[in-house]
Amino acid sequence: MTRQEKIRRRKAARRRKIIALIMGLCIIVLLAVAVFLVIKNRSQDAEKKNVQETQSENNDNTHLEDASNDSAEDTANQAETAEPEPAMLELTETQKYTGDLLLVNDQYPYHFEENADSLQLVNIKEAQTVSYAVNKEDMQLALRIMAPLDQMIAACNSALNVTTTGISSAYRSIEYQQSVYDQYVADYGQEYADAYVATPGYSEHHTGLAMDLGIYYEDGSEGSFSESENAVWMEENAYHYGFVRRYKESKVAITGINNEAWHFRYVGIPHATYMNNNDLCLEEYLDLLKTTTTQETPLQIDCETGSYQVFYTNAVSIPQPEGTYEISGNNSDGYIITVSVG
Repeated sequence: MTRQEKIRRRKAARRRKIIALIMGLCIIVLLAVAVFLVIKNRSQDAEKKNVQETQSENNDNTHLEDASNDSAEDTANQAETAEPEPAMLELTETQKYTGDLLLVNDQYPYHFEENADSLQLVNIKEAQTVSYAVNKEDMQLALRIMAPLDQMIAACNSALNVTTTGISSAYRSIEYQQSVYDQYVADYGQEYADAYVATPGYSEHHTGLAMDLGIYYEDGSEGSFSESENAVWMEENAYHYGFVRRYKESKVAITGINNEAWHFRYVGIPHATYMNNNDLCLEEYLDLLKTTTTQETPLQIDCETGSYQVFYTNAVSIPQPEGTYEISGNNSDGYIITVSVG
C-alpha cells in the first residue's frame, strides 16, 4: 500500500467520523426538539383544560346565581300575590256558657263556675242611678244591666207619669231558688210549682240578667203588675233598652213556663229588637241563628243603636271579625257573634 492510499484511507475514515458525528448531533437536536414539542403540547393542553374548568365553574356559578335570583324573584312574586293569612279569633269552651244570650231553661242548666268571674253582681239599691222600689234590701243584678234597667224604669214612669215600677225579684242563688220552689210546692202543689217556678239550677234568675217587675205604691202597698199599665208599656218598649218579656202565653209550649207578664230578661238591644219585631222567644231566636246563619251569611239587624251582623258558630277558631264585636255562648253547643257594622 502506498503512502497516498494510506492518506486517502485516513481522510475517508475522518470524513466518516465527521459525518457520524454530524448525524449524531442531528439526532440529538431532533430528539430535543421532539421532547420540547411534547412538553409544550402537554403544557398547552393543561392550560386549556384549566381554562375550560374555570369557564365551567364560572358557568355553574352563573347558573346557580341565576337560579337563586329566579327563586328569590319567584318568592317575592308569590309574597306579593298571595293573600295574607287572616287573624284568627280563638273561642274557648267556657265562652259557650257565658254572655247575654245564654239559654237557661228546663233543658239547659246555668253554669255557675264558668260565670263566676264575669257575673259581677251588685246590690241594686246601691247601684241604681234613679230611685225605684226594690222588694228586698239585698237584691242583686249583674252590673252590666243596671244602666239600661235604670233607663227603662225611668222612661216607663215618665211616660205613665207614675213612680210605681219596681223590682220584686232579681238574682237567685241555687239555694234561694230551691227555697222558692219548695215554698211554691208547699203553698200551691207540685204541678203549680213546676208551671211557674224553674227547677233549681235551671232558672234564668241565676244569670243576674233577669228580674221580676212589680208595682209599689207610696204607702208601701203592692199592686198587680200583670194588670197594670206598666206591664203594657214594658212589653211594648222594653226592647229599646235590650230587654224582652221572656215568658208569653203564646210561647208556653216552647219555653215550658206559664205566662208571666212581670219577668223580663236582658239580651242586648239588637237581639231584643229582632225578637220583638218578629215575635220570637229566646229559644226560637237562638234556633234561627243556629240553623240559618254562618260567618259568611249572617243575620242583618238594623236598630236604633246601629247596624249589626249576627251569626252562630260551633268552631273554636274563626277569622276575626272586622270592627267591634261581642261573643256570647248559647249555653249548649256554640257561640253567637254580634258584629257592629255601622
